Amino acid sequence: MDGPLRRPLTFTQDLSAGALSYTYTFTRPRSLHEVLISISTDITESLTITKHVAKGAAYSTSLVEADIIEEQEYTFRPQGKCDFAIGDGITIAMTNANTTGVVSGSIKLRETNKN
Repeated sequence: MDGPLRRPLTFTQDLSAGALSYTYTFTRPRSLHEVLISISTDITESLTITKHVAKGAAYSTSLVEADIIEEQEYTFRPQGKCDFAIGDGITIAMTNANTTGVVSGSIKLRETNKN
């Protein structure tokens, strides 16, 4: 069973300055609870959330690829377990084709006993 929620990881990007690309590399085993994204204005952009596995790029997987169309909020919750071992990583990326709006978000994680 997974442990308690940890303090969320947070990120912010002004899309007028460039696309969002936030990567976190895990130093402790964790399980993904959810990713919450808020945008300052309705936007139309592409969002990708990727799990990077320390074993190498061949093991990495896309958790979600979504087109955000005239939205200000997006929530991703894995349908099943989504565990990260030490050295694994997660990347949140969003295009800036329309170059407007500020994106902020949080990644909520739970403690896990797996390495």
